Amino acid sequence: MICKKLEECINGELQSASLEKCDNKNKMNCIESSDRRSAVKCEENKKRYVLENTKKNHVILYKMDGGIIAEDKSVPLNTSKCDYLFIIGDATPTVVLTELKGVNVSKALIQLKGTLLLYKNVFCKFGHVYARAIVTSSTPNLKASPEYVNLERMIRKDYNGNIKIVEKQFNEKDIEL
Repeated sequence: MICKKLEECINGELQSASLEKCDNKNKMNCIESSDRRSAVKCEENKKRYVLENTKKNHVILYKMDGGIIAEDKSVPLNTSKCDYLFIIGDATPTVVLTELKGVNVSKALIQLKGTLLLYKNVFCKFGHVYARAIVTSSTPNLKASPEYVNLERMIRKDYNGNIKIVEKQFNEKDIEL
């Protein structure tokens, strides 16, 4: 199922009001954390992204693949989705889409873009949207690849953000996105 109440859920979490009726059968698997902790992390197969919450904002960490978007008969085959979604509740809330990937960097970029397109009506209301790909192998020069160029242009122009591709582990401060 593809959650149709993501925007409602985000607003409820940021205002500390839970959704009265959540249709997502996987709702227990959607939110990994929702608080003001100093570091919020996601990890998978020795790849890790850590968001250092220096401003102590409310940060929500959603599991996208298997949570917000869970494979079932209603989800079109090969729906591209990233692994995690960070929402930073600030004066202008911010989104950080994160994909933890092995060696297929272009697939990671496609998954990030797929998530952006799937929830464009939600993400367009945020001040900034950032994309992060954490990969196993060294990052090849992707600046000329169509996947990178299209995603970078979309994020910069439409969402006032940027894209970063990093090897194995990435610690990033909220003030340095």
